[in-house]
Amino acid sequence: MLPNFVAQRDLYEARERPSKVYSWPVFFLSNMLTEVCWNTAVSVLLFVTWYYPIGFPRNAVPTNTVEERGAAMFLLLWVFLMFTTTFGYLIQAAIETAEAAGNAASGLFTFWLVFCGQVFSFLLAGKPHILSDKRAQAQQTNTHTGF
Repeated sequence: MLPNFVAQRDLYEARERPSKVYSWPVFFLSNMLTEVCWNTAVSVLLFVTWYYPIGFPRNAVPTNTVEERGAAMFLLLWVFLMFTTTFGYLIQAAIETAEAAGNAASGLFTFWLVFCGQVFSFLLAGKPHILSDKRAQAQQTNTHTGF
């Protein structure tokens, strides 16, 4: 994604900006619209090959929330892919080369993942989480067969 964006940005800056055919927001929006289509296709592939083989739908049977949890997981995957794409575009728009932008994006994304749980657990202290609340209401059954 990043090297492709660099080539398109260079083309935009060399040809489209001086001719004023379209502006930077239109250029960025057109790139994002193509990424929305690709991210949707990839999120469907990710969801089908990850959610069902692991057996996540069986977790929601006691609470009768199979469809809600499936939809929530699909949207979570889709939003995660959209976040990584827009985050990559944000970094690439500010940095000249794809290699430096890739290094900066990887470092910042790792930093974000490392400290995300620490910051939000402090902010949400005392507030019940949605999934843990539903699991607490479920009747406890032992279906683990072991290995």
